[in-house]
Amino acid sequence: MITGSCLCGSVSWQVDGALDNMTHCHCSMCRKAHAAPFATYVNTARDSFRLLSGQDAVAHYESSPGSIRAFCSNCGSVVPESSGKNRISMPAGCLNEDPGVRPTAHIFTPSKAPWHTIGDNLQQFEAYPEPDDGPVVEHPGRAKGEVGVRRGSCLCDDVAYEIRTPIKFVHNCHCSRCRKARAAAHATNGFTAIDGVVFVRGDNKLKTYKLPSARFFAQTFCIRCGSGMPRLDADRGIAIIPFGSLDDDPGRGADDHIFTGSMAPWYTITDGLPCFKEAPG
Repeated sequence: MITGSCLCGSVSWQVDGALDNMTHCHCSMCRKAHAAPFATYVNTARDSFRLLSGQDAVAHYESSPGSIRAFCSNCGSVVPESSGKNRISMPAGCLNEDPGVRPTAHIFTPSKAPWHTIGDNLQQFEAYPEPDDGPVVEHPGRAKGEVGVRRGSCLCDDVAYEIRTPIKFVHNCHCSRCRKARAAAHATNGFTAIDGVVFVRGDNKLKTYKLPSARFFAQTFCIRCGSGMPRLDADRGIAIIPFGSLDDDPGRGADDHIFTGSMAPWYTITDGLPCFKEAPG
């Protein structure tokens, strides 16, 4: 039996059957929805899946015709959704136990984030591997912006922001909170001065969930599509930017991996960056 839940715990589920077809998806829409470098999904038969709690908390956004994405309206975590043909697709980052299966491929690699490197030997596909026949729809890009300004937006495009100060450092964070929040293998977060991030539209469409047990940890997301958005932390005077929400190449990737002592058992670090079991010293 495998269980899973969103960051706040409102939405929880259980799987009593086999899991299969775990893949890393690099499409632009998955990156936006998870605000992460890539999404990792695993599948099961609909009859094996049971929602334990939170039906009323689940919100839906149709990212392309017929493609419905589900997320917790309280905390923003991506949650399981129907993948058609009596199948359920689950974000692996929200699983509570080792699912026992491992990723078999990277899909939609031409849409890979420019700041992320694929360093393993898994198969790579330009779209869905056969015999999958899902629709191939890309989130439209944005025209080139002002020099020196890096832009980002949510999946539905209701919220957009600009970064006008240098990004000081970038962490790939593997802590259980970030994995739940992004519903992914890890978060990639950039940090800059709080006055360096300006929302150019949609700041009234933002919601922030503060984890009660944490001193600082919180997640800001778009209420329409659930995409993670920059969080302005007034207490520390910093802005935390989920790199998966960027529209422009930031010109740099992560400096390291942190909290690797909590990393997902199904993910392997292959890029050679410094690794810290907790926070860097």
